[in-house]
Amino acid sequence: MRASTVSKMEVEPLLLSIPQTGQVIGRSVATVYMLLGNGRLKGVKSDNRTLVTMASVKEYVATLIRDHPAQIAPQEKRKPQRLREAGGGANIMR
Repeated sequence: MRASTVSKMEVEPLLLSIPQTGQVIGRSVATVYMLLGNGRLKGVKSDNRTLVTMASVKEYVATLIRDHPAQIAPQEKRKPQRLREAGGGANIMR
């Protein structure tokens, strides 16, 4: 028999632990618990563990993207360093 050409399947997890959820969304464990408590993330219990559904994580991120886009102002243009150092008399030698 011939070996399968697919040696490793990439599978997206259906459930995430609390620390994994924090890593995925870039927030702390405390924030994940807060989001679970106010219903923005959905969790399930498996034995004594609380696991977060990947579907709710994706839904939460989609809500953030839709409702809270980042408003970042462009950086102000700075004078070249040689002009910043030369101007203003701040470098007076005594």
